[in-house]
Amino acid sequence: ELKTNCMKIICLAVSLFVCSIAFSQQKKPVPIIFDTDIAPDYDDVGAIALLHAFADKGEATILATISCNAFETTAPTLSVLNTYFNRPLIPIGITKKALPNKDCSQQWAQAIIAKYPHALQNNDAAEDAVQLYRKILSAQPDKSVTIVSVGFFTNLAGLLNSGADEYSQLNGKALV
Repeated sequence: ELKTNCMKIICLAVSLFVCSIAFSQQKKPVPIIFDTDIAPDYDDVGAIALLHAFADKGEATILATISCNAFETTAPTLSVLNTYFNRPLIPIGITKKALPNKDCSQQWAQAIIAKYPHALQNNDAAEDAVQLYRKILSAQPDKSVTIVSVGFFTNLAGLLNSGADEYSQLNGKALV
């Protein structure tokens, strides 16, 4: 009987260990808003490629890609990249301010916009960055979204200084 009880305890311990491994591997994907200055150089292309790879593995959910740079290629570039990585429906936002406006003098963005399919043809077709932030954040559970910013803090400052609107009665600081 002692031997049988020991075997039951060992089996229970092994079962709990296997279950804990299985549950720890079933993490929920992290909801992410990606805010970038995508035109001046192409380091952000590497960041967005990694983000899409995490999404492919089920480790991230991309809620939006947003540009903090007003240069004319930014929204179309995000559209190209999201389409290339098979996520053409990810909402795209852009600062609607005139600055910052860092150009793409290396012409890489213009080249991919000319070569690859994308839905947004210009920045005017993208949503206002602060409004998109507010819409997305108000629809998510508290403390569930990670914001990845690889550029200017223009949009984040605008979000923090924003007031109540049709998406939330909270001001920007409270919403964040």
